[in-house]
Amino acid sequence: MILNFIDTPLDGKSWESLINSCYRMKFQDEHFTEIPAVHGGDAGIEGFTRQGRVYQCYCPEREYSDDELYDHLRDKMTKDINKLTSLKYGGRLKELGVPKIKEWHFVIPHYRDARIISHAETKRKEVLSLKKSDPSNYDYIDDNFIVVIKQAEDFKVEISKIIRTTLTDVQLNIAIYHTTTPDWSQCDSEKANNIKRKVKAVMGDIDDSDEDYNDLVNMYINSYIKGIEILRVLRVSYCEVYEDIYMLEQSYKKQVSLKTKMNTNSSINLQLFNEILDDFQNKLEQQFKYLTLASVMELKIDLISGWLADCSMQFRSR
Repeated sequence: MILNFIDTPLDGKSWESLINSCYRMKFQDEHFTEIPAVHGGDAGIEGFTRQGRVYQCYCPEREYSDDELYDHLRDKMTKDINKLTSLKYGGRLKELGVPKIKEWHFVIPHYRDARIISHAETKRKEVLSLKKSDPSNYDYIDDNFIVVIKQAEDFKVEISKIIRTTLTDVQLNIAIYHTTTPDWSQCDSEKANNIKRKVKAVMGDIDDSDEDYNDLVNMYINSYIKGIEILRVLRVSYCEVYEDIYMLEQSYKKQVSLKTKMNTNSSINLQLFNEILDDFQNKLEQQFKYLTLASVMELKIDLISGWLADCSMQFRSR
């Protein structure tokens, strides 16, 4: 879920701003129009398109239980649908040039209870019943009017684009995915042995039983496995973020290969390794301002673990 990647806390104002940007991007070909809540009010909607889509945002104030969340979503939907069917608001919608409304979108971060879907259907029927009873006053409602619940996940492409282009203060946090126990079967013996050999070359004259050596080996193997998973998630669901990372990683990996293979002085392995770590972190921070610092740190370790596991990063044994 895109929400799992968003590190910045969302409130009503930031959620509305983010979703307004999403609608502008997603429905620009339908001549999306945002309605500022000044000079007469927003008529109970955040914006509309020329294809008859209107939407209303809502972001819960805090983390609620399932029942509490449903109650808040239900009450908010009821309140906003009541605005839609108020003749006062109906007149304002016509004044703004809103086309006949075919879809009313309730845009929320997420929901966990199917009852809100049932409630949406109930409200849809109520609106159409009002229209049927008084067609002249409700001529701004389409005969095939529907209520649609939209979640953050429905806008994951737009949200990732908006964050990448720094059009918002929201940042992505990919470090949070590093919480599960890694599947060591993803790191075959050859990859593990590469990591062991290179860590030993960097640390110098070290025994296999050394506690620090084994801790470092385990850390890099874990990071290698976790890096595979996070890149898979990004490649499948957030391809533009993945492409940004992939392009930098591939470019920098070539430099790492050249630097380490051309180094014939094994006594400076540790110095060279630390220089690579610091320089790569700087590159990540410069290019990925939309990632949290924790994400940059995790990404650095994940990718470097991959270089240790394959043949990109080589150190001569001392």
